[in-house]
Amino acid sequence: MKYFSKRYLYAQNLIYNYKYLCKKSGHKIIAVVKANAYGHGEKQITKILSPYCDFFATENLDEALVIRKMNKHVKILILGYCADYPCAGDNDIAITCDNLEQIKKIQQCDKKAKIHLKINTGMNRLGLKSLRQFTKILKYLKDNDKIILEGIFTHFFDTSSKEITYAQIDIFKKYLHILKKYNFNDIIIHVGGSGAINYDVDFVNYIRCGIALYGYFYPGMKPVQTIESQVIKITRVKRGEFVGYGQCKIKRNIKVAVIPLGYADGLPRHFEKLYVLYGKTKCPVVGKICMDMFMVDISHTKLKVGEFVKVFFDASLWAKGDYTEYNVLTALNNCRANTFIVVEK
Repeated sequence: MKYFSKRYLYAQNLIYNYKYLCKKSGHKIIAVVKANAYGHGEKQITKILSPYCDFFATENLDEALVIRKMNKHVKILILGYCADYPCAGDNDIAITCDNLEQIKKIQQCDKKAKIHLKINTGMNRLGLKSLRQFTKILKYLKDNDKIILEGIFTHFFDTSSKEITYAQIDIFKKYLHILKKYNFNDIIIHVGGSGAINYDVDFVNYIRCGIALYGYFYPGMKPVQTIESQVIKITRVKRGEFVGYGQCKIKRNIKVAVIPLGYADGLPRHFEKLYVLYGKTKCPVVGKICMDMFMVDISHTKLKVGEFVKVFFDASLWAKGDYTEYNVLTALNNCRANTFIVVEK
C-alpha cells in the first residue's frame, strides 16, 4: 500500500473571500500571491482568481514570471527587489522603486519599463521617506519616455491601531498631493495589507490583500486549504509506557496511530497540544512531533491503517503567540503533500 498525504484547495472559498473583500472595502483587490501564495500554491490560486482578479502582486521576478506564463493580460507587480529590469519589462511586469539611482539604472537598460513608487510612511522597510527626493523623481520621470510610472503605494504596518494607520494615511496623502501637482494622472494608487479594508481610503484604486484572501484575519472568512494524511501504523500502548521522544508517559491503555508528517513538513512543535480529525471525531496528538511523523490517540475510533485523517484545516488552531497564521501557512511550503487538488465546490 502506498501511503501519502493530500492537499485540497477549495476554489469557492477563495472566490468567496475575494468577493467579500471587494464588497467590504468598496475597491478592487490586488491579490498578493508571494511565498507560493502563502503556502497555497501560486499557480492554482492564480488560476482560480484570474476570472475575477486583474492584478496580482509577488515578492520576486520568478514568482511574477509564473503568473505571466499563465495569463498574458493581468497586471503584475513585484513588491520586493528586482535586478533583472529587462526581463521584467519584456514581460510587462511592474517593478517597485524607492530611489532615483534605481530608476536611472532601469533607464540605462534601454527598455520600456513600468514602475510603482513605494512610499515609506512609517514601517521603515522599503520605500521613499523624503518629499524632496520624491519630487526629484517625478521631475526625472516627467522627461523620460522609457519609464512609465504606473502606480504609487504604501504599506500599513499595524492596522489594529487607528492612530498609527491614520497617521500613515496623512503622510501618504502628502505624496499624492505632490503627484497631482506634477500632473501625473491615471496613476494606480494602492495600499495594504489586508487590514486596510477597515479604513476610509477612498483615494485609492486598489487594496492589496494577502492573508485575508486565504481565509484569515476577518470573522466569516473561509479557509481555503486542508491537508489529509494516511495512517501508516496502529499500536496499542499500555499505561506506563512512553510515546515518541522525551518522556511522554501514558497514564492509561490507549491505541496510537502514526501519521507520516512532521516538523519537516511545517507542523509546529507545539502541535502536540492539538488534534487531527477522523470525520468529525477529534483524535488528540500524543507525544512530541517527530521530523517526519507524529502520533495520535485513536482509542475512541475504529480508524484503520490506510485511512485518512484531516491534519490541517484551520491555521488559527496552530497559531500560538508570535507563531501566527502567516508562519503556519508559509511553513506548509515544505509539506510533502505538495500536489494541490482543487475542489470546485
